[in-house]
Amino acid sequence: MSATRPARETDGRAAAVGYETVVGLEVHAQLRTESKIFCSCATRFGATPNTQVCPVCLGLPGVLPVLNERAVRFAVMTGLAVGSTIAPRSVFARKNYFYPDLPTGYQISQYDRPLCVGGGVDIRSGDGWKRVGLVRIHLEEDAGKSLHPEGKEGVSTTRVDLNRAGVPLIEIVSEPDIRTEGEAYDYLVRLKQILMYLEVCDGNMEEGSLRCDANVSVRAKGAAEFGTKTEIKNLNSFRNVERAIAFETERQVGILESGGRVVQETMLWNADRGIAESMRSKEEAHDYRYFPEPDLLPLDLDS
Repeated sequence: MSATRPARETDGRAAAVGYETVVGLEVHAQLRTESKIFCSCATRFGATPNTQVCPVCLGLPGVLPVLNERAVRFAVMTGLAVGSTIAPRSVFARKNYFYPDLPTGYQISQYDRPLCVGGGVDIRSGDGWKRVGLVRIHLEEDAGKSLHPEGKEGVSTTRVDLNRAGVPLIEIVSEPDIRTEGEAYDYLVRLKQILMYLEVCDGNMEEGSLRCDANVSVRAKGAAEFGTKTEIKNLNSFRNVERAIAFETERQVGILESGGRVVQETMLWNADRGIAESMRSKEEAHDYRYFPEPDLLPLDLDS
């Protein structure tokens, strides 16, 4: 059984002016393990900042990661539930980038050899069903969290809590099969149902255990080629996913209608203002300089 949200006035707005919205979603789900993916630190939400850390998740020199077997089991369970092919051998990779809440300067993830490939999620579409295909499901570690409390005399400050660094994630990447914000909503509801039924993720978006990025583009209706996409981050509720896709669709259609060109970029959703704001130019895979993780052997699954 799949919940379907009621139609909204923004649904199909692009089609009304001769365009089609194309959306792919990247869902990050924290796995319900007692310890982190590469060390024995606890994963409890709400602990005092920087009390659930060790040399491994702090990225100190000389430490080695040890893979959490339960995280692998949960990822495989999810893959089987959505009809993915489980790779008998997958490989971890370093995704290199700088951010204050990433103490190592790289994230251990999977790139060209993920754990789960393919599959799909069925959602209601009109009077029937539609299958949203999946590209992959892969394991990775979460980053820490930047906090922005107000300091003395109203001066804003930034502090880093690394309790979340190293918490196990699965990233579920959909094909660009979604055509409206309503379909995006229904897909996320169905995916959350699956994750919670399997008890691999608690699905709590307010606590950040389920997060979503949306890749949005528009193209002329009937066109075969995709348009230039933008990635929208900071989507912490299903309603904000809807609002962000509707906003970005209207923005891109406006640019194209005025003879302009959509720029590929990463945008940050501002829920208070109801707009997506430019954050940086959109990265490609080569920007992250992926290479195999030298401290972890390939992950071989037996039958």
